Amino acid sequence: MTELLALQSLQKTVREPNGSMRQIFNGLDFVMGSEERSVALLGRSGSGKTTLLRILAGLDATYGGDYHFQGAVLPKRLDPLADHRRMHVGLVAQSYDLLDDFNVERNVLFGARGLEQPERRAMEALESVGLKGMGRKPVTRLSGGEAQRVAIARAIVKRPTLILADEPTGALDEATEDDILDLFASLQVNGISFIIATHSPRVAAACQRRVTVSDHRLVEHPDRVGSLVAGARREK
Repeated sequence: MTELLALQSLQKTVREPNGSMRQIFNGLDFVMGSEERSVALLGRSGSGKTTLLRILAGLDATYGGDYHFQGAVLPKRLDPLADHRRMHVGLVAQSYDLLDDFNVERNVLFGARGLEQPERRAMEALESVGLKGMGRKPVTRLSGGEAQRVAIARAIVKRPTLILADEPTGALDEATEDDILDLFASLQVNGISFIIATHSPRVAAACQRRVTVSDHRLVEHPDRVGSLVAGARREK
């Protein structure tokens, strides 16, 4: 299996507000193949799911162990990690993180900085998430599902290899959650891989593979359930 990314012997300790140190990861290993399209990242609150996504996104360089991406070890320096993120990684959060004083198009353009023909790329990204013609709409007038689609458009405008999603459907109802899963499925068909931190059993069941952060490491679920393509609508 060709690797998309690999974490080897990951170590991570954080300082708590009271000054004590807490270990989050201790010898964590994880490999995602280049042909894998969706991994659900599970675990209780505080187990380290968001911390792991931050490391994978290159937002945290204060860890032990090695992070390989497409065969190369990433340096633990924020500037080259920022370059890695701009080239390869899209981020989607539960809170959408949209700029309220910008319209839809300008929010997507925020993710297109440094790209050639950013307006065309933004238009294509909006069309791919089902928001064609909505570029001028104020983000304050969007529904929750529309806002999440704008956030996804902003993440995919640079055509990333990997999308890291942190509870992307946590604020949505089940019907809208299904719509977002279908959107993820269509992006998956186009070759984008996903790692999705979630508490939603429905999102986890729709993913190709599931792993749980437990006792400072990742525990692999033995059952593989197919893919988002096959699973997004299974409970409708």
